[in-house]
Amino acid sequence: MQVFKVFFKVMSKKKTTMCIYILIYLMISVTIGYSMKEHGQEEFSKVSVKIAVENLDQGELGARLVSYLGQHHQLQEIPTNRLALQDAMYYQEIDYVLAIPKDFTEKFQTGQQEGILQGTMVPGSRAASFMEQEIQQYLNIVSMYQAAGMEQERALELAAEDMEKEVNVEFLEKSDGQELAGGYYFFQYIPYVFLVLMILVFGSVMKTFQDKDLSARSKCSAMFFWEQNVQIILGSVLFTFGVYLLFMGMACLIDFSYLFSLKGLLSAINALVFSICAISVAWFCVQFVHSSAELNVMSNIFSLSFSFLGGVFVSLELMGDSVRQIAKFIPSYWYVIANQEIQKVENLAQAGRVYQSFGLVLAFALAFFSVGLLVKRMKLKTI
Repeated sequence: MQVFKVFFKVMSKKKTTMCIYILIYLMISVTIGYSMKEHGQEEFSKVSVKIAVENLDQGELGARLVSYLGQHHQLQEIPTNRLALQDAMYYQEIDYVLAIPKDFTEKFQTGQQEGILQGTMVPGSRAASFMEQEIQQYLNIVSMYQAAGMEQERALELAAEDMEKEVNVEFLEKSDGQELAGGYYFFQYIPYVFLVLMILVFGSVMKTFQDKDLSARSKCSAMFFWEQNVQIILGSVLFTFGVYLLFMGMACLIDFSYLFSLKGLLSAINALVFSICAISVAWFCVQFVHSSAELNVMSNIFSLSFSFLGGVFVSLELMGDSVRQIAKFIPSYWYVIANQEIQKVENLAQAGRVYQSFGLVLAFALAFFSVGLLVKRMKLKTI
C-alpha cells in the first residue's frame, strides 16, 4: 500500500488549509444560524416608531391623534433648537417629527386633508414612511365616519377602534417567515466548503501524482498500473468519506435533534451526494492546472461561482428568472433546492422533489468525472 500511504502523506501537508476553511465555515454557519434564529418569527408584529410631536392644534382632533400615536409608538421630547433636532434624527433617536398646526381641526372639518400636517423624516427611512401611511389611514377613517353623518367625537372613537383591529396572517409556505432549525443553516453552506476542500486538498494530491517525473518513475516500478490506481481510488474514497463524517460530527454537535430526525437524515444524504459531486469537480479541475497557484484560482472560481449563482450565499428568491435559468446548470443549485424542500417534508412519500435533486447532482458528478477522464486520456495520447 505504498501509493495509499503517499496519498495521505501528501495530503497531510494541507492540514493547515483544511483547518482554516473548516473554522471559517463553522463561524459562518453558526453565526448566521444563530442570527436567523434570534430574528425568526412566526407572525407579523406592528412596528413601533420613535416620533416627536409638536401639537399646536386648538381642537380635539390634534389631541386625539397625539393620544393614538402615543399608544402605539414611542413619543419623544422634541428638541428645543434645529441643530439638536438634526442630531437626534441623524443618530436615530427620533425617526419622525410631526408638526400639527393650530388650525388643524378647523381645516379638517372643512374637508381639507392634504398639506395640513407637516412631517419631517430622514430620506429613505422605511419607519418614517410607515408612520405617514398610518397617520393618513387614521385621518381617512375619521373623514369617512364624518361623511356618514357622525359627530366628530364618535367618529374619533370608531376610528381608534378600527385601527386596533388586527388581521391574522398565514404564510403560503411552511418555511416562509418561520424559525428554521440550526441544522438547516449548517447544511446550507456545505457546497462552498466541500468544493474548496476537495479542489485544494484532493487536487493537490492528484497534481502530485500527475507530475511528469513522478508519473514516469511510477510506471517503471514493479507495482502494476491498475494496482496504483486502485490505491489512489481507495485514498480518494476515504478522504471524501472522512471529510463528510467530520462535517456530520459537527452537525451533530450544533443541532443533535435535527440530525437524528427525518429532515436531518435527508440533509445528511444531500451532503453525501454533493461530496461525491465535489470530488468529481476537483478531479475535473486537476486536468487543467499546472501549478498550485492555478489550483487556487480554480478553487476560487468554482467554489464562489457555484455558491453565488447556485443560491448558497444569495437566496434563490432574490434572483431574476434569467439568472435562475442559468443556475439550473450548476449542481449547487439543486443541492439548495433539496435543502429547502427537505424543510417541508413530513414523511418520505413527500420527498419526491428531494430525490429528483439528488439524482441531478449525481448526474453532474458523472458529467464532471467523465469530462475529466476524457481530458486525461487525451493528454496521455499527446505525451
